[in-house]
Amino acid sequence: MKLAGTKFLALLVSIFLSGMSHADLRMPELAMELMLKKSVHQNREIIQFEVKFTNQTDRDLSMIIPGSQNKGQRILQLQVFSVNNATNFYTKIFENPLDMEMDTSFIGSVYFKRLRAGESVSIPLFVNDSSNARKYIYSNYSFPDFQDGSYEVIAHYNPFLDPMAQYVFQAYDDHGRTVGDSLNPEKMQINAYGIYSNYIQLTIDSKMRTSSEENEQGPCSSSCRFCRHIEKEQWHRVKKDIIHRVDDIAKHRQVLFLFDGPDAVLSSLPSYYSRQIVLETRNGIKYKELTWQIGRIFSLRSFIHKWCFWAFRWNVPLRTSSTKYFHLISVN
Repeated sequence: MKLAGTKFLALLVSIFLSGMSHADLRMPELAMELMLKKSVHQNREIIQFEVKFTNQTDRDLSMIIPGSQNKGQRILQLQVFSVNNATNFYTKIFENPLDMEMDTSFIGSVYFKRLRAGESVSIPLFVNDSSNARKYIYSNYSFPDFQDGSYEVIAHYNPFLDPMAQYVFQAYDDHGRTVGDSLNPEKMQINAYGIYSNYIQLTIDSKMRTSSEENEQGPCSSSCRFCRHIEKEQWHRVKKDIIHRVDDIAKHRQVLFLFDGPDAVLSSLPSYYSRQIVLETRNGIKYKELTWQIGRIFSLRSFIHKWCFWAFRWNVPLRTSSTKYFHLISVN
């Protein structure tokens, strides 16, 4: 009985200490999910990943995404692991270097993104897209040649590698203790070393062949005019298609990704709203900017209104602007 009592006391102490050791652990306020558009690829083939960030809190909070970042250290890294299935042991065999080598002839930076409670935002990553790698951060990823087989890929997001992170994130250490300033509910709380996504399996098969039937798969038909115009890079026709025929741009097979627009636009008229789009053409992947004009000013009516007020102090009952106008003006 004495031995049983000693064991029971040891069990209680163990439970108590275990509870203390986990008392400071925090649920991540930002979740990240890694997805792969196609699981089987050949070496040097363009591989499209998608990363989805979700605000897991009940508060509206901001975060940063790579945006047009072109210098310093990348905030989103891909890591590749080989797996020993017998022992379930993971060995890291490659990771993208944090330091970027990109075209710095223009000013680039991360973008701020406001997420409502429970809201998500997704971004693409194009691995081995060498033609766009120096200009666009989302294509500034490459993998070396791997032996045929299956690999596990994970994404590591560490916004604290960019100085802008201090305005929207607050770090805590491995014990859940806030680093630096006191707890700020207006900032998103994440680990000081960043967060990791789930693992996703990537299979390399050098004998894989891409059939024409596979290329034609998609939610639109093989005779889709919009996709045919994209493939041939007939941008003036692409613009007309969007204005007159196409409803859901992102669902077409030649559209690889359609980015979210800005969180807000200027209230003065006319204003402009842009979304970046990634398209697959005969000559490879192309990044384009879709720009819409919001609202319009009627110049003749405005002139009459101003002239009558200046000459007679009379407000002519003419509508000089319209807020219902929303028109695509460029595909650049």
